[in-house]
Amino acid sequence: MTVLLEHKRKSRYDKENANTSMKYTCWSLGGDVSTNPPLLADMGVAVLQDEEASCHAPSPSPFSNLHHVTSSSPSHKVLQHVDQNVRSQDTFLTESTTSSAEFFVYKRRKLDTIGGDDKFNRMSDELILAVLRCLPKFMLARCAQVSRRWKRLAFDESLWRKLDLGGKTLKPGVVGRVILRGCVILRLAKAEVGTPIFSPQLQHLPTLLPVRSKLQYLDLSMAVIQPQALEELLSVCFDLKKLSLEHCTLTQSVCSYIAKNTSLETLNLAMCYGLCHSYIVEILTQCKRLHCLNLAWTGLSSEDLRVICRRFPASLERLNLSGCRNTLSDSHVRLLSEQSSGLVELDVSDATQLTASAVSSIIKHLTRAEYLAFSRCYAIQPDTYLELKAMPNLLYLDLYGILSDSALNTLRQSLHQIKINKYLFSSVARPTVGIRRTSVWGLRVRD
Repeated sequence: MTVLLEHKRKSRYDKENANTSMKYTCWSLGGDVSTNPPLLADMGVAVLQDEEASCHAPSPSPFSNLHHVTSSSPSHKVLQHVDQNVRSQDTFLTESTTSSAEFFVYKRRKLDTIGGDDKFNRMSDELILAVLRCLPKFMLARCAQVSRRWKRLAFDESLWRKLDLGGKTLKPGVVGRVILRGCVILRLAKAEVGTPIFSPQLQHLPTLLPVRSKLQYLDLSMAVIQPQALEELLSVCFDLKKLSLEHCTLTQSVCSYIAKNTSLETLNLAMCYGLCHSYIVEILTQCKRLHCLNLAWTGLSSEDLRVICRRFPASLERLNLSGCRNTLSDSHVRLLSEQSSGLVELDVSDATQLTASAVSSIIKHLTRAEYLAFSRCYAIQPDTYLELKAMPNLLYLDLYGILSDSALNTLRQSLHQIKINKYLFSSVARPTVGIRRTSVWGLRVRD
């Protein structure tokens, strides 16, 4: 009996080895693996099987190895119960697979693309520019992203000749890109200008290439800008006609760049910091066409005023020297009136050192004067202003903070041809006057 059992075990072991050898000879990975399949099994590696063979081969039952369990064993009923549960699960999976075939997957229908030609390709550049001219500037920047042609048309110089960025916070490089697009009229009043002016890729462009901007009207009044950025901005400006740097910090380089604009006509330096007579003299020497100059509240010393009053060009017509409280004297006014006899408008308000001698010098030399301002000049006697009757061209006279109402009425009766206290603030060289914020020096900056 024992010999018979050993014979059956040996025959069954031979059959298993034969099946294993056939299984491992189906695929070969870089060589013949049929020679030593147990070695691969010990290493935890199994050889790939043929997909076709594995698909057609019946899946082995998890209880196929339990056929040797006899029915008389105690666990026979338990195994039958487990086998029935497994069969019921296979039946459920088969039914669910069959029912899933009845469902369909619907995809969203793809929208049909619009066919035909691009209508804009059939339009001329002039016609497209006429359409783009009606769009705001931020929309032009978006249109430039459509195609190469649209970028060329959207950045055309005719669309960027005037631009209003007042009160905006500008990132570094924005002003530089605007300048390179050919802007002529640029308003940056109360704007916060980022440094540098040109983008990092173009930061050294003014030194490497002869960049020459087309800016002619630049308003930087009350702008927040660093002196280095101001130097970088003015270094590419050579054709400025009107410039306002009110309440900005100036350096020698800034004034040197301003002096290169020989066609400069209007310059507003009111409330600027860092000014001295050497900087101003350089500007006055080269800008021979200057006819409007505002130096109000710049903190100039008496020596600065003495040098400047001798260098004013003969073309100067409007001048504001208000705010020189303890530095502007009668001698300065005499030098000024002799040097610039063609002045039409003069403002010397808040000069507490002026006397009747200054009024006499103005009456003698400034025969073309149409506007005079002596507000808060307390050292001048009120009856001195009656001598202004000798000026036939005088139209406006500002005397704020000096005369009482009764004395002011008496003066108006004596100078009936002159309008007294008509303007509260001076408009010399200022880009905007009053509440108008859509134009600079009478030129519109908004479409």
